[in-house]
Amino acid sequence: MESENSSVPFTGWRSNLAALVAGAILFGLIANATGMWPYVLILCAAIVFVSLIRFVPEKTSRVMFVGGIGGCLGVAAVIMAGLFASPSNDGVDIEDRTDWEPPKEELSPQELLALDWSSYDLNAHWPVASLMLELSDIAYLPPSTARAKIQELGWESESINAGSMQGYVIDAGDDSIVTFRGTEGHEYDIVQDLRFIGVNTEQGSMHGGFAKGYDLMHDQVVELLKRYQTKRVWLTGHSLGGGLAVVCAHRLLEESTYPIAGMMTFGQPKVVRSQLAGYLGPKLSGKYVFFVNDMDPVTRVISPYEHFGHMVRWNDNDIERSQMLLMSTGPDSPAAGQEAGYIEEMTHADFQELLRSVEESSTPKFDENGNQLVQGFVPNVFDHYLDAYREMLDQLRTHSNR
Repeated sequence: MESENSSVPFTGWRSNLAALVAGAILFGLIANATGMWPYVLILCAAIVFVSLIRFVPEKTSRVMFVGGIGGCLGVAAVIMAGLFASPSNDGVDIEDRTDWEPPKEELSPQELLALDWSSYDLNAHWPVASLMLELSDIAYLPPSTARAKIQELGWESESINAGSMQGYVIDAGDDSIVTFRGTEGHEYDIVQDLRFIGVNTEQGSMHGGFAKGYDLMHDQVVELLKRYQTKRVWLTGHSLGGGLAVVCAHRLLEESTYPIAGMMTFGQPKVVRSQLAGYLGPKLSGKYVFFVNDMDPVTRVISPYEHFGHMVRWNDNDIERSQMLLMSTGPDSPAAGQEAGYIEEMTHADFQELLRSVEESSTPKFDENGNQLVQGFVPNVFDHYLDAYREMLDQLRTHSNR
């Protein structure tokens, strides 16, 4: 029989376990349903703190303490589940490069912008992506250095700023390119990333931190687009910069002033809720790609917001892409004229190949010195670095199944 005396009530392990499990379930469900896990985690920590100060009877205090600890564990479980979820909401497929030849021709920046491209293309090697990544990298530089780098590419530019938010509008002839800087160590950047509460628009809700971070930059962007006599716009950015690019796309589409030639983001967090995703998706159909490098955790956090464009992910030795590439039946789609969902059923040979690949992926791999290699099952902050995305694009440009 449990011992519960007047000096230390509620010490029975069954009661403690019940409070722990109840707290984990309750706060885990709240975190999962709302997606506001940072605030739920703060609430759990506050409950633990108050229980230690003893503003309430000792028995209630013990329940609060154990339940708060359980809540922290429940929220942690929700976070970990989100980190391992796929960044794409459309299902994924592996790109087949059996008959693909890597491009060999080197093109100038202006020629890259002029190339025809679509996210419906069967191979995700778009050379212009490397240019967008380079401009995303330049956005991290001080204004004078960044503008000099852009001038080396043959273009003029002006910086745009709001607080610690920074970016550049680039005059590339008929095209203009807007590139946004990602998160740095500045506390304002971090606050913008963590302002999860949504901002409502006429088309739906989006991440409040990204929306408000961009708001003060919008007039600067429009003024420069007018000055450059822009005919179409490219948008790009890494990390927080990718989130700002999505907000910029929404504002430009809402005003229907400048057509968007393309938006390519790298390591971009989730930005919009489902209703707004449904509005933006068709308007950016074929023109928006978000690149995900292996287990980059930043692309998975910030629920209940979601991704809506076409995902291209370098996953160990495979190129993983949003399944809507195969499901689309739009006039510009490679599946035009075919029924949606035309993916063939798996044959016996395909099944055997799947079993072989699963067995191979579960077998430890070692380098030439006998050290075991990490195989991409654990979220890795290093996968978020720009250098890692540069290596990813090199793989997309050269990788072949032959």
